[in-house]
Amino acid sequence: MAHKLRQLLWPLLGMLALSIALQAASLVAVVEIDARVNRNRQYAAAATNLFDIVGQFENATYLALVGLAASDWEMLLRQRAAAQALTERFTTLSGAMLRGDDQGTLWELPPEGIQEPEALGALTALMRSWDKANVAHVRVLRSENHSLKNNPELEEFRAASQSLSEAARDVSVLLQNHTQEELRLLGLIQRVIPVGAFLLTLLLFGFVIQRIFLPFVASTEELEQSETALRVARDELERRVAERTEELARANEALRHAHDGLELRVKERTQELKDTQRRAVELARQAGMAELATNVLHNVGNVLNSINTSATILGERLRALRLPPLLKLAGLLEEHRADLGTFVTGDERGRRLPEFLGKLGGNLATERDEMLAMTESLHRHVDHIRTIVELQQSYAVSSSLVEAVSLEELIEDALRINGAALGRHGVSLERHIAPLPRLMVDKHKLLQIILNLISNAKYALNGNPPGERRLTVKVDRPAEERVSVHVSDNGMGIAPELLTKIFQHGFTTRKEGHGFGLHSCAIAARSLEGSLVVHSEGPGKGATFTLELPFRPDTGTPGQVSA
Repeated sequence: MAHKLRQLLWPLLGMLALSIALQAASLVAVVEIDARVNRNRQYAAAATNLFDIVGQFENATYLALVGLAASDWEMLLRQRAAAQALTERFTTLSGAMLRGDDQGTLWELPPEGIQEPEALGALTALMRSWDKANVAHVRVLRSENHSLKNNPELEEFRAASQSLSEAARDVSVLLQNHTQEELRLLGLIQRVIPVGAFLLTLLLFGFVIQRIFLPFVASTEELEQSETALRVARDELERRVAERTEELARANEALRHAHDGLELRVKERTQELKDTQRRAVELARQAGMAELATNVLHNVGNVLNSINTSATILGERLRALRLPPLLKLAGLLEEHRADLGTFVTGDERGRRLPEFLGKLGGNLATERDEMLAMTESLHRHVDHIRTIVELQQSYAVSSSLVEAVSLEELIEDALRINGAALGRHGVSLERHIAPLPRLMVDKHKLLQIILNLISNAKYALNGNPPGERRLTVKVDRPAEERVSVHVSDNGMGIAPELLTKIFQHGFTTRKEGHGFGLHSCAIAARSLEGSLVVHSEGPGKGATFTLELPFRPDTGTPGQVSA
């Protein structure tokens, strides 16, 4: 008997040891990959910081050139100091990424530096692009040509800055791709562990059947052949059954107490889940408000760029006013003040004074009208910024999640928020909105979805020639209990094989995209008990995104209020 027990024990111990080794190896792999993922994320964040530094450096150069053109030396010196500070930040951060942060800088990067050859090469190329952009920066500020138009040095700096931005974006994309690959490997290991445990379970089950169950069946057959042994075994079994019955009674009592305790823990866990759900709802609302604020700030930035351009052109027009001929005329009249009548009637130059004054007045009137038009444009841009901010405030003051919303007004708000960007890109708008009563819906999530769809449509139209960029917003009722919002464009379109991937997390066809917008919109649509789908005939044939929601008209009852 002892020999048989040893024969059963050793395989069981071997399988147990194999299971422990598998778990330990998977744990070590998970820890190592998690450390690599964290390291790549730190470098990806640093690469994003480099990209921000590049943008700030470009803005500082443009502002310094504006200050130089306007003889605003204080502004020039301030922007030059800012550019030098950005150069030091870029050099320190790129050096820490390249060689490792063993000095404990503010970025807290790993001390070993970037190890991947591809990312290392991209970072080296970025540093070379920075040197070229810095040289172009110095050259454009030292140039005698201070104009913002037809300036070869400025065009050279813009080309170098564009190359620098692309190099910074390449570094960030490579590091993010490495992070995604490490996460994919981590997920693969986490999927392999249950498979290995399942196979070990099958092996153990087969071992039990082969070594325990089948011998037990053979023993039962032998017992059936011996009646005497069966009676003895029956008496023994009755005694053991009585003992086991008593044990089961005690176990049942213990199980009853355990059941009562389990019910109490279930109630506690249910309350915890309710609290967690309430917090999740509040976080979802905050995330929607943050998305709205991001869109508002982006569009305000677009309008500010237009204001900056108009102000620069207005300054150039003021400096270009034809004042020297007027001053020359005043000097000529002052010279002939004593004989002004004789000069006007007898001198050839005096007789031409009315004609000259007429032409000069016409030129000055034209210049005045153009500058007044630019001033009106500045007023319109400022009014547009005030409108965008007022819209954002109107969507930020409400605390209810589900409330009565006018779908037409909400769509018009989304179009006004994106108005500057659409106008600058020359996008024509078409509206086909059926009259509907006010709907009960979470307006923050709905506005987030519509803003994202309009923004994506605007980018899809960039490849079309100006004058051929059309965006259409349509609202209809496909069924009695449903309402649909369609956002269509005649832009780049979507290939058939990408239609099933367009809403996946991280998937994007834009170089500067992150692949989160449409994914978050699809999730928000499902949370509204609706759906978000896309249709496209193929590349170059435009696309239509359709948001379908339940038709729940306002019945006058108060909306649901978040805790």
